[in-house]
Amino acid sequence: MCVWLEVSRSGFYEWRCRPPSATELARRELKIIIEYLFEESDGTYGHRRIHAELERLGRPAGLQHVRRLT
Repeated sequence: MCVWLEVSRSGFYEWRCRPPSATELARRELKIIIEYLFEESDGTYGHRRIHAELERLGRPAGLQHVRRLT
């Protein structure tokens, strides 16, 4: 697979063992909040309402970013 992807084995294993970045951690946290808001709305909120609710909670995120995570 490394040959097909044109990466070195050592680079692949170093990437695989790397801790998650700050951006990835923030995405995971936002996804948890989005899932909670969706469940609290009994599955009726779409990405626009969830986006508005995040704004009200002081957790601003772009509309398309919320849409991608839902």
